[in-house]
Amino acid sequence: MFSSPFFRRLFLSYLLLIVAISAAIGLYAAACLRQSYIERTCLALRDTNHALEQAIAGPLAAGDPAGALADMISRLARQIDCRITLIESDGKVIADTEARAATMDNHRQRPEVIAAAATGEGWEIRRSDTLKRDMLYLARSIAVAAPADSGPGHKYFLRVAMHLSDLNRDVYDLYEGMAFMTIAALILAAGGSFYFARRQAEPLVHITRFAEALSRGEVEHRRIPRRSAGNEEITLLTAALNSMAESIQRLLARGKEENAQIMTILASMSEGVIATDRQQRILMVNRAAATLLGFAADAATGKFLWEVVRNDDVIKGAADSLAVAGSKTFVIGPINARHLEITICTFPLQKNAEGMVIVAHDTTQSVQYQDLRKEFVANVSHELRTPLSIIKGFAETLRDGALADPQRGPQYLATIEKHTDQLTNLVDDLLELSRLESQYGLTRRVPTDLSPLIRRACDLLLPVAQRKQQQFIQEIPPSLPPILAAADYIERAIANLIDNAIKYTPAKGIIKISAKEEGKFLVVEVSDNGIGISDKDLPRIFERFYRVDKSRSREAGGTGLGLSIVKHVAQVHGGTVDVASTSGQGSTFRLILPLKLAVISQ
Repeated sequence: MFSSPFFRRLFLSYLLLIVAISAAIGLYAAACLRQSYIERTCLALRDTNHALEQAIAGPLAAGDPAGALADMISRLARQIDCRITLIESDGKVIADTEARAATMDNHRQRPEVIAAAATGEGWEIRRSDTLKRDMLYLARSIAVAAPADSGPGHKYFLRVAMHLSDLNRDVYDLYEGMAFMTIAALILAAGGSFYFARRQAEPLVHITRFAEALSRGEVEHRRIPRRSAGNEEITLLTAALNSMAESIQRLLARGKEENAQIMTILASMSEGVIATDRQQRILMVNRAAATLLGFAADAATGKFLWEVVRNDDVIKGAADSLAVAGSKTFVIGPINARHLEITICTFPLQKNAEGMVIVAHDTTQSVQYQDLRKEFVANVSHELRTPLSIIKGFAETLRDGALADPQRGPQYLATIEKHTDQLTNLVDDLLELSRLESQYGLTRRVPTDLSPLIRRACDLLLPVAQRKQQQFIQEIPPSLPPILAAADYIERAIANLIDNAIKYTPAKGIIKISAKEEGKFLVVEVSDNGIGISDKDLPRIFERFYRVDKSRSREAGGTGLGLSIVKHVAQVHGGTVDVASTSGQGSTFRLILPLKLAVISQ
């Protein structure tokens, strides 16, 4: 019973009320006590200040403020256990018992001094700028008569201060006594609250637990202890609940059996299924539907469809199907990156009433395959159309008589051969990409030193760079840590990066190839000072058939697949490729391969 929310609320209500009243009274009393103590302390400091004024009046009148007067003030401060400060009317500190007067700031703007100058006396609780401690200050303005032959008298401020920690210690002692008395009162109040709360809550707690058990289907808990029955009304209520429990038990047994069969079927389905009544309140749902439509399956049952499914097409389709008592199929998406085919149909639920079943089928893969197929066919068709059109055009020209022309005939044949080679390269690159994506035919990876591979790729493309009078800089170590790699594919990827730099770097440009070890990776870097890549092109540079400068790429014989091949080679070796570039200032490509693959079983 003690864990019952009703008992806790009742008990805590009593207790919190008592605690709140006690705390309010205690805080108010503590504040009043502290204020009273401070006022008494101020009165004591005022008396002390007055006595000090009489003690130092003679030395001040004699004109010895810096000699014996300082010693006298120090001796008096030790006797009364306070800090004493003597201040001239302009704020200059003459003597202080806890700091050197010569090093102290001007005190004319201290709050207690300002008040003393205005009214004759001022007090303040604040932090000392000199000692960096909280203190209670009381300052008085004193006038000292000068000797008859020395002119008019002089005005001073005499300030007495007590460390607030000493004051607080005395106040805390008083608080401690009050706290003990308050705690004792609260313990007695808690005991009384506990007794009255238990007496009132016990019968209701037992009946509440009884009803909660029935609502959960725990019909075996149908008896309330006699001592908790309380009165006749509660006894009658108990009998009615027991009778109701008998009926619920029979209904639950039958319902559980039927529900278990249905949920077993739904749980085994990959399609999402939602069943609702005519008001679109959800009757049952499987986890596939929750996953596909993006909601929590456990909390969906009993809610309205529009509270759970956040898609206007589904809500509208459900309303239309209920309105015409028919079925409807449509496609939606993407929802959470998924494309769905939704089928909604109605079914008889009760007499003159209908329910609705919503079935969601995931068609994401089908849509993706269709999109990829369309994109691939469009790209390949586009890449094949230009060279085929050129070959056909020149072939027709040769057939019409240009073949006999000693000058144009060889030129046309060379053009046909060039575009035929481009088509061959395109087909070869497509086959290469296909092998890399499936990793079929990828040669067995063996321990490989990248240094000779990079040099071979450089030597292969050096003549091309020399024809464009480009400067070829190689910074390749004699050897690098070996990695597990398919050497042919790595060499092909490096050659593609170098070839790309040559194509997009103007004549007399600079191309730099380097390799180094960076932590757990080997990095091959190819940089140039060519045309560079704009910010809008950078995210797409590794896509198939994507060209930054289409006319330049085709003129150079590129297929648009070179960087895609580099990306796939890096991925199948567990690495990455990235690029940094500024339009008009060149590009830097980095092929990054992990060294962890270099661990080889002997």
